[in-house]
Amino acid sequence: MKNYFLNLSIYLLVVISSTSYSQTIISSSENTKPKLVVGIVVDQMRNDYIYRYWNRYSNGGFKRLINSGYYFRNAHFNYIPTYTGPGHSSIYSGAFPRTHGIIANDWFVKTSGVSTYCCEDSEVKTVGSPSKNGLMSPKNLLSSTIGDELKMSSNQRAKVFSIALKDRSAILPAGHAANAAFWFDDSTGNFISSTWYTNTLPKWLINFNAKNLTKSYLEKGWSTLYPIETYTNSIADENKYEAAPNKKEKAIFPYEYKSFLDKNKYAILKATPHGNSITKDIAIECLINEQLGKDDEADLFCISFSSTDIVAHSYGPRAIEVEDIYLRLDKEIEDLLNALDKEVGKDNYTVFLTADHGGADVPNHLLDNKISAGYLKEEKIIKKVKHYFQNNYGDSLLLATICNEQVYLNDKKLEALKLNKEEVEEKLSDFLITIKGISEAYPSKVLKNEAFEKADYRALLQNGYNHKLSGNVCFIYNAAWMDYSEKGTTHGAGYNYDTHVPVLFYGKGIKKGESFNYITITQIAPTICELLKINQPNSTIAQPLNDFFK
Repeated sequence: MKNYFLNLSIYLLVVISSTSYSQTIISSSENTKPKLVVGIVVDQMRNDYIYRYWNRYSNGGFKRLINSGYYFRNAHFNYIPTYTGPGHSSIYSGAFPRTHGIIANDWFVKTSGVSTYCCEDSEVKTVGSPSKNGLMSPKNLLSSTIGDELKMSSNQRAKVFSIALKDRSAILPAGHAANAAFWFDDSTGNFISSTWYTNTLPKWLINFNAKNLTKSYLEKGWSTLYPIETYTNSIADENKYEAAPNKKEKAIFPYEYKSFLDKNKYAILKATPHGNSITKDIAIECLINEQLGKDDEADLFCISFSSTDIVAHSYGPRAIEVEDIYLRLDKEIEDLLNALDKEVGKDNYTVFLTADHGGADVPNHLLDNKISAGYLKEEKIIKKVKHYFQNNYGDSLLLATICNEQVYLNDKKLEALKLNKEEVEEKLSDFLITIKGISEAYPSKVLKNEAFEKADYRALLQNGYNHKLSGNVCFIYNAAWMDYSEKGTTHGAGYNYDTHVPVLFYGKGIKKGESFNYITITQIAPTICELLKINQPNSTIAQPLNDFFK
């Protein structure tokens, strides 16, 4: 009998301990779930901007995120092309362009023979403006997003909002089921939306627009935040590699925008650091008025800073203008974090920060430093391909178009001439690599059927290749070669300068640390979903990131 009661006591102790342990695990797990996730995407932010300007950043912006958060220092985009539309889509869906369908910012539609913009939608209407700048929606995005899954998992109780200057940078992160996405209207200087999300602007946004901050910011002009001689991380202010968007004779400080204001040309705001400032301003207004992170349901807030991209396109990544806009953005991020502390609470929100792509050095600047680089205009390739088709098949109209480094063939011509499509693609690929500046070219058969190592450029092409939407032949420029004007720069390639971006996590549930392991941008979405304890987006195949949750 003694043994019986002894065994029973041990059994009950084990059961109670196990139950207690289980409840502790569940409780601990629940405590890591934030009330608000804030996704920050900085347009065209190369990873080296963290290093290059580190000593000039304040303690409350980028340094706060890194020193108190987790920094993945070797994060990369794992597809081609590295553009804004695909970038935002991949970050928030965890999928490749080949799956989520946003294969570029614009692409050729085979069935209609015309190009389409990634967010255009003639079936919706602009909300908040008489312009057509609100005829936009996420209808071309084929995958669900973090926000979509959050809305579904909460039975629509969670709130999802998105803010950006660019429509695609607001819409694609927001996804399909968001409460709203708001973006900048070039014609009025206000923030607008579309009937995909709402039929009227919220009262707080109407009041925000009424402040006319666009005019106030542009009246300030643009001078450097600090004495210009302190910008030693950049090349000289006056150089031959830059082109100012306001068409000054020389791209040098200071800049003024009175002539643009006189003509109501508000779009120039996006080419100044004030574009980031007004983005922060509206983000804080949205945070407060929509009561994000205030109830028991976790919310999602997507914020994209677009002016960094437009400035870098004009001036190149080594310019004082780029250094200045990042020093100012650092302060905008500090303001945003302080607002989150006040409105949501320091221990109640999680932030992730990344970029939608990187950016190349100005080829002429590289050439002047004896580094291989060059320019190859798309018009020149089109001319050469037409000449090739005329000489070899007797019809230059076999070429439908070339865009995004993809050649589209005219299917009707192929059929009329009774040509074998695979054979034409193979021979065209061989011809393309004879053009100076093109390093590789692959027919659709290779991209559809063969398998490559994940870091192989052919794998990156495959990840960006949609069998229904993409062209017949894909080609790659040599490193540091581009189709662009000879001042300023662009992006879109699969080389390190366009793929390597920062990935930072900070706040609730995130431990302090860093990793130099190779990770991909598509791992962000499944990671955030695991943090929120919701289903991952439906096209995600990437593994969540490990070992940095508390």
